Amino acid sequence: MTATDAAGPLAGVRVLDLSWIGVGCITTWLLAELGADVWKVEPVDGSDNARTMEPCVRGVGVNHLVFDRGKKSLPVNLRRPEGRDVLLAVAGTADVVVEGMRSGVADRLGIGAGALQEVHPALTYVTLPGYGSGGPLSATAGHDLNFAATAGVLSMSRHEVPAPAPVQVADWLAASLAALAAVSGVLQAGRTRSGLVAESSLFDGAMFALVVAQAQALMLDIDVSARTSMLGGELACYAVYACADGELLAVAALEERFWRRFCTLTGIDDGGAQHDRGRQDRLRATVAEVLATRTRDEWLAHFGDEDVCVSPVLTVAESLRLPHVRERGGVVPLRHPDGSVVEAPAAPLRLVAADATRVARTPALGEGARELLGSAGLTTAEIERLHAAGVVHAP
Repeated sequence: MTATDAAGPLAGVRVLDLSWIGVGCITTWLLAELGADVWKVEPVDGSDNARTMEPCVRGVGVNHLVFDRGKKSLPVNLRRPEGRDVLLAVAGTADVVVEGMRSGVADRLGIGAGALQEVHPALTYVTLPGYGSGGPLSATAGHDLNFAATAGVLSMSRHEVPAPAPVQVADWLAASLAALAAVSGVLQAGRTRSGLVAESSLFDGAMFALVVAQAQALMLDIDVSARTSMLGGELACYAVYACADGELLAVAALEERFWRRFCTLTGIDDGGAQHDRGRQDRLRATVAEVLATRTRDEWLAHFGDEDVCVSPVLTVAESLRLPHVRERGGVVPLRHPDGSVVEAPAAPLRLVAADATRVARTPALGEGARELLGSAGLTTAEIERLHAAGVVHAP
C-alpha cells in the first residue's frame, strides 16, 4: 500500500479506475470518499466523455464533478503496446483495479484480471460488465433501463405500459456491491496475500433489487406483480395520493398500528380491509377522497409527530433544501476547475470523524500522473519520452 494524505479507513489503499464514463466511476468515488488513493485512468487527449458530457457547469460535466472528485488522473493510451506496459507497471503498485468494459474487452486489450494478477498476484480486480461474463447476453449492449426490463423490475409497475424507472436501479446497486467487493479483496489480500477477482454486473444489480420477489416466484410458484406485491401501489395503505392543492402525499402505513392511527386521524373506516385484496379499489378511492379535502401542508401539520408513515412527495430541489439534509451534511462544497466553489451532493456514507470543512475537487488531466508513474519505477527520462510520444499525458 502507498502512503497518502487522505483520511479515512481506506487511507493507503491505491485504486486504478478503468471505468471511464461507466458505472465503475461511482464505485471508485465511494472508495475515494473512504480515503482510498484513486487514479482515474483516461484517454491521453482528454476525450473522456465524463469531463464534458451534458449537463455541464461552466463547461465541465456534472458527472465528472460529482464522481471524479478526490481522484487523481493517469491519461494513457491503452491501444498502444507501450501504454499497456505502463498500465501493467502501475498495476504492480495498486491494491484494487476497477473496470467497467463490456465482457471480454479488457482481456482483448491485455489488461484483464489474468494479465494484471500475473504482475501482481495479490491484486483485487473488480469488473462491472453489463449482463455479466458468460451466458447468451454477455456481449449485449445495454443501459439501466434494459437491465431493469430484463430482470423484471419494470413488470412490477401498476401501469400496463411501464415508464422507465426514474432512478438507475441497476447502476447504483451494482456500483455499491462492487465497492463492497473491492474492500473485501483488500482485506483478503492483507490476510492471505492472494488476489480476488469479483464481478458485479449491472444486470445482477437489477436482479438484486428483486430478491424477495424472486424467492416468492421460486418457492411459491408466484409470478409477483404490482397486484400481488405489498409494495406495488395496489394496497391503499401503501400508495401516493393527491391533496387539495395538487401536491402529493406518500402513505406507507403497512403495519397495522400505523394504519390504525392513520385511519383514526383521517376519520376513515376501512372496515378491516387493510390487506383485503378484493376491497382495495374501493379503499384507495376512499383514502383519495379524504386526502383531497386538505392541502398537503395542512395534512402534514395535522399528522404532526404521529407515527403514521406519511411523507410529502418532494422534488429533488425541495429535498435538498430540507433542514434535515443540510444539518446532516447532505450537501458539501466542491471546487470547480475554474476556482469557484459549487454545492454538490455528499456521498451516502457518513464517517463520524470526517473533516466537514474539506472542499474536494476533481483532477486536471494528468494531475498526479508523474507521482504514480514514478512510484511504479519509471525514471523522469522515461516519463518524458512517453509523454512526448503521446503514450501518457504527464504534465
